[in-house]
Amino acid sequence: MAQFLSRDWFEQLSDPPPEGGGWDEPDLVIEVAVAGAPEGEVRYQLVVSGSRVRAVAPGESTSPAVLRLASDYATISEVARGRLSAFEALAAGRAKISGDTSALSSAQRLAGLDLVPPALRAVTTF
Repeated sequence: MAQFLSRDWFEQLSDPPPEGGGWDEPDLVIEVAVAGAPEGEVRYQLVVSGSRVRAVAPGESTSPAVLRLASDYATISEVARGRLSAFEALAAGRAKISGDTSALSSAQRLAGLDLVPPALRAVTTF
């Protein structure tokens, strides 16, 4: 079992680079700040490249973030469990977004994506 937001969890979440090379230049980088996690505040990145989304573990920044999403551990846990979308959390005031909010139009493609693969979700402890 992998503890949500642990180093092991991020390692299991990260996709390997595409065959034949590295990742494409990111279209959008979102920093996620989670308050109240068991180990304290956690910050990581979601990197959108074309139709691919990958998570970058804390301390392994790839590019400057365009947007920052801040929420508490309970809310982010619900998003990771697939019970709440990030957009629903924003609409309900359970998450805050800052930065270049004009980039949200390109982030609409994230609305239907499951950011945590079901196989990883099944072995994650919250």
